[in-house]
Amino acid sequence: MENLNQNIAESDYLIIPNPIYDVVFRYLMEDTDSAMIVLSTLINERIKKLYLEPLTHSEKKEIQTEIEIQDPKTKDDIKLFHLDFTALIELPDGSEELIMIELQKASEPDDIFRFKRYISKNFQKKQKKEITDPKTQAIETINKPIRLIPIFILNFRIENEINDLLIKTNRIKTGIFKNKNLQKHNEFIDNLSYDIWIVQLPNLHNVFEEDYKNDEYKQKLYTLLKLFDQKSKVKDNEHRLRIIRKIFPGFLDRVIKRIQAASINNPDLEDQMFAEDEYLKTLIKRDNKITFLEELLDKKDKALEDKDKALEDKDKALEDKDRALEDKDRALEDKDKALEDEKNKAKQLQLEFAKTLKENGVPIDVIHKKTGLLIREIDES
Repeated sequence: MENLNQNIAESDYLIIPNPIYDVVFRYLMEDTDSAMIVLSTLINERIKKLYLEPLTHSEKKEIQTEIEIQDPKTKDDIKLFHLDFTALIELPDGSEELIMIELQKASEPDDIFRFKRYISKNFQKKQKKEITDPKTQAIETINKPIRLIPIFILNFRIENEINDLLIKTNRIKTGIFKNKNLQKHNEFIDNLSYDIWIVQLPNLHNVFEEDYKNDEYKQKLYTLLKLFDQKSKVKDNEHRLRIIRKIFPGFLDRVIKRIQAASINNPDLEDQMFAEDEYLKTLIKRDNKITFLEELLDKKDKALEDKDKALEDKDKALEDKDRALEDKDRALEDKDKALEDEKNKAKQLQLEFAKTLKENGVPIDVIHKKTGLLIREIDES
């Protein structure tokens, strides 16, 4: 590519606004024809009709910081990119299907909960469909779910296992006991699940010609995503990309012209892009603050854990000491009992000896001297 660049005249380059910025990408996708090219290329489906859903055009982002970032033109809060489309696609068998495409773009890997919230909201949307009652032939209008395709365009990596540019999940419907996959469309299952498409823009440079040269879909997909190549930034202005015109096939002409028009039709474009830069700085500042607080909390929690452990160790030591004292007291009691038993045995032997002497006529005073027993004890023996 470096050698190729050296043989290209400056006139063969195009300078375009950087479509990684929300303000540029939103402008691009608000043009229906351009949006159809982008979306059909991404999902590899023939889109016959496309409608931008105006009510979910964008979502406000609440920034929990002291810094407020506003659009320099409208003074509205900066918004994170989020677009919903309803598309009529042509299936391989010639039939048509109405689907919803949810497009989200992010530059920071901290928006998963926002993604889940949007998907959950769109998952509940319905389409009205007319059916004919087979008995009465009356036409009824019913609500049916719409298949959802979420697309995430990320300016960061989410995996380093295969380092692919586009990752797609594939729903597989498998019977557990028969161990067979359902091959046909299943309305119940397919309307309760969805595939997702995840673009990892930094992996543009992990894809090589041999990865796409023999596949028309991959060729189109790669050239489309090259329009977002952040390594093509103009050196003194990262708000612009410097691209080689002839590497982009003709089907992208409409898209490229639309991106170029963003500068012409939006005199505040540069200010809005600077505002997005400030917004990202705010996110980074917020994330750094959160990380700092989390580290403090971790240290505090660890200190509390260490303190609790020390108290537990102290309690255990006291318990061990109490147990040792109890064992010592028990041993002394056992010893005293043993001594008492020995003393009683010795006393009993003395009494039996005194009784024997008395029965053999030995005077009591003599027995007293020999045994040490009291006269009363000798009399009672």
